[in-house]
Amino acid sequence: MGNDRADLDRTLPIIDRKFPRMSAVTVAPVRDRLLEAIRREFMPLRFGAEMLARAAKKTPRAARNWLSDKNAPDAEALIELMASSENLRNEVLMLVAERQHARGADTCPGSKSGCDAGLFG
Repeated sequence: MGNDRADLDRTLPIIDRKFPRMSAVTVAPVRDRLLEAIRREFMPLRFGAEMLARAAKKTPRAARNWLSDKNAPDAEALIELMASSENLRNEVLMLVAERQHARGADTCPGSKSGCDAGLFG
């Protein structure tokens, strides 16, 4: 008799831990565009990986992984990069605007400010 958990783990799909619960179709273009924007900003620089690491408050190894397309930055690093680079901030905002346009009028239920007092009280 084998280890049932090991068999189960082999059958489950591997999910990218940076973008959990999203389909690969949705994540790949966003990830690729984000990493491309990071490369455009930092690859031409002589010490680009070190400067990227400093801007994101992460290790140079993490920055080299981003530049080589092995990993993508986590949310905290992305916010730091957006704060330090106007080009990266504009690219992310463009991605958000494209996503909003694709959704049309659909918004999250909690995004409306104020509420109808008759519903809750």
